[in-house]
Amino acid sequence: MLEVLAYLFEQFYNADGLPDVSQVAKKLSLAGFEGEDIHDALTWLGELKQLDITPYLALDEQGIAYRPLQQNEVQRLSDDAAQFFFSLDATRLLSTGERELVLDRLWREPDGEVGAERLKLIVLMVIWQKRDALSNLLIEDLLFGRDGAAYH
Repeated sequence: MLEVLAYLFEQFYNADGLPDVSQVAKKLSLAGFEGEDIHDALTWLGELKQLDITPYLALDEQGIAYRPLQQNEVQRLSDDAAQFFFSLDATRLLSTGERELVLDRLWREPDGEVGAERLKLIVLMVIWQKRDALSNLLIEDLLFGRDGAAYH
């Protein structure tokens, strides 16, 4: 899934929005992605379009500080996902509002443990819309890894 998003990032991130869903599906198919990956990417894009960070911005505007994670929140994360989340916390790459939105999205996941890849997809959703230099770097790191090599 991250491979497909890396491709979308390379193709469309600097454009004004994304083209029509059928065009995206066609481009992904022509690029050699499988049907299930294309479906997952289109589902992710649908979630991205529905994401509303506006209510969470008030946390940033009011200067509300990070809160510690509750035990039930930590228990929802796999070990790898928890490590990723705590590394985001340590570097303060997410604002308070963005962090709370990520946590709220975690609770929308089906019961059970949330893995690192799904957590990365949620973080990508939250920061994809910002389009600032720091977000671009984080997106590139999540999609292409630290060495800058594309997955696809």
